[in-house]
Amino acid sequence: MVNTSARLLRLLSLLSTRRSWTCADLSAQLEITERTVRRDIARLRELGYGIESEMGPWGGYHLGPGTSIPPLILDEEEALAVAVGLRTAAFSGVSGSDQAALSALLKLRQVLPARIADRLGELDAAFTHTARPDDSQISPALLLDLATACRRGERTQLTYRDGAGTTSTRRVDPYRLIY
Repeated sequence: MVNTSARLLRLLSLLSTRRSWTCADLSAQLEITERTVRRDIARLRELGYGIESEMGPWGGYHLGPGTSIPPLILDEEEALAVAVGLRTAAFSGVSGSDQAALSALLKLRQVLPARIADRLGELDAAFTHTARPDDSQISPALLLDLATACRRGERTQLTYRDGAGTTSTRRVDPYRLIY
């Protein structure tokens, strides 16, 4: 018999893999009764996980917004991709993100199996970051404001300096952020 903690983690993992699960599907996957599924869902909700339910024959359970972040369960390739992404973010030129990305990368590296950590080490040995002298730091708040303007289709005002050094103010309709 699987202990309750392990079962709750497995339940969270299952909920993160599909848009919706019926109680019967979860019961079959976990090899427990539907009543136990409902009790486990209630426990997870008490812990702050946003598990929502829809009634009816096509209803089911799914992860929604909550106060706690579910445990992240990654396969080897996903873990390597996240690590490479964090490494790239650390050198992205976004001010403030470098420390957060490095901190997250260090935490991830501590729990990676040796074979994945070795592959990441090989990548680290092969990559070199060369900053251009004119690289400027971008505020995460500014990026968030621009991304919001893109999503909402809002017109934005910015200051632009051309190649000759002439400054002008422009109103633009941002569409996408390009790195």
